Amino acid sequence: MTEILKPLTRRSLFGLASGALVAGLAGCGTDKDAEPAAPAGGASSGGSADTFPVTIKGAEGDAVIPAKPQKVVTVGFMRDIDEAVSLGVVPVGITPASNFDSGLPPWVEAKLKGAAAPKQLSYEDNLPFEQIAALRPDLILATDSYSLADDYANLKAIAPTLSYEVDVAEDSWQTRVKRIGLALGRSAEAAKLVTDVEAQIAKVKQDNTAKLAGKTFTFNLLNGEGALATIILPTDASAQFISQLGLTLSKSVTTLPQAGLAGRAVVAQENTQLIDADVVLFSFRTAEERAKVEGDRLFQNLAAVKRGAYVPLEVGTALSLAFPSTLSIPFALDAIVPKLVAAAGK
Repeated sequence: MTEILKPLTRRSLFGLASGALVAGLAGCGTDKDAEPAAPAGGASSGGSADTFPVTIKGAEGDAVIPAKPQKVVTVGFMRDIDEAVSLGVVPVGITPASNFDSGLPPWVEAKLKGAAAPKQLSYEDNLPFEQIAALRPDLILATDSYSLADDYANLKAIAPTLSYEVDVAEDSWQTRVKRIGLALGRSAEAAKLVTDVEAQIAKVKQDNTAKLAGKTFTFNLLNGEGALATIILPTDASAQFISQLGLTLSKSVTTLPQAGLAGRAVVAQENTQLIDADVVLFSFRTAEERAKVEGDRLFQNLAAVKRGAYVPLEVGTALSLAFPSTLSIPFALDAIVPKLVAAAGK
């Protein structure tokens, strides 16, 4: 069996992967490459987008789906679960979102509204192929799997497996939901979700333009070694989310040299002032991390911290914008935008 992300690694995926999500929250324009019925979207069928059989091309292989799926399993980090549930399909089995005690993101739990939750597959090191096969799925969603290159052959032997189109860290959320919608026979529903969520983003931006436009921000966290790291790429998913609301990633960090993970810079403690901005965001995995940062004298002396323009985010909330989906984006808008507006006004 091939090795996949261990539970600990999955819990820390925000720290490992969000800096590499160069697609993230794509702009509100048309995502032409993801149009389900177009050849450029990697799909072909005998008729309309929801006609089966359908073939959906992917980076790790093509998913040939003979009929509308009835039993779906998801093996991605979070977004495969998000989009299936968002489209009204409760998987028969999932790999749990181990950042959350329940194994489900809160935006998924809210969408289920008390309905029976999907079976959570238990495993430690290797993806549980035997458990997956026992569920007899007719479709496996793996567009959000960071180990799919290793696991694809085993998964495809069980059922048609939907890969990411280009890369797990590059497919936009619009691309992901449209491809999943096509695989599930719910293309029209997927297109409507994209339109609705893009409209929500645009409305929040319009409603808060006077308060947020032109403000600078930095987005920070502690890396795996416990050092201060800051996002330096405007194309990072988290940075794109905030930038779409009218703020701009501070030039004091965009010019820093990359160190460690893609899109990140490590900031020495004596240079903490570099992360200062109109709004300073910090994501924490644990209460201990937060206490360490907030107890540091140099951090306390940042102008943004002194005037109350500092926004701490627990990891679950940060994940809602670092791994965007049609369910997590509205959650992030509700959870984070009021904090940004309040901080920007300080």
